[in-house]
Amino acid sequence: MTADRNRNPRRLAEALQAIPGVRTVTERNGALWVDAPLLQVEAMAAAMADLGIRLGTVTAIPHAGDAESTVIYHYIDEHRVINVKTCTRNGALASLAPTVRAASWAEREIRDLFAVEFPGHPNPVPLIRPDGIDTATLRAAMCRPAEVARKPVSPLASPSANNPARS
Repeated sequence: MTADRNRNPRRLAEALQAIPGVRTVTERNGALWVDAPLLQVEAMAAAMADLGIRLGTVTAIPHAGDAESTVIYHYIDEHRVINVKTCTRNGALASLAPTVRAASWAEREIRDLFAVEFPGHPNPVPLIRPDGIDTATLRAAMCRPAEVARKPVSPLASPSANNPARS
C-alpha cells in the first residue's frame, strides 16, 4: 500500500491531507507543497515514516516582527520532493530528533540562528553558535533588512546627462 500511495499522486495527497494541522496540499514545479500552519510535527513524522518517505532537511525563515519563524520540512522519496511548511508557536516546535535522526543537526542549526526551541531534542547543545553568543543576537541580525549599495553610475554611461557641455 505504501509504494502505491507514493506512485499515485492523488492518494499521496490524500494521505498528506490527513495529517493533523494540514490545510492544503498543492503541486508546484513537480514538488508537493503542504501548508500546515498548525502542524502536529510528530504526527507528520509518523505519517511520512508509514509512507516510506525520508526527511532530507529542515529550513527556517524568521519573521521580522515577532519571535516566530516559518519552518519547512523537506521530505524526499524516489519520485518527488514534499515540502511541509508550518509556523512556530511561541517560538517553538516539537523536536523530531528523538525519532528522526536526520532532524537533529538541522534543528540545532535553526535554534542557533533563529532562536527556535525544539522541546524534546536529545542533544540541544549549540551546533554553530559560538559560546557566549545568545540566540536572540543572531536572530536579530538575520531579521535585519539587508542594505543594498547603489550601483555606481559611470560618467561614460550617459555622456549628455553627466556632461552639460555636450548638450
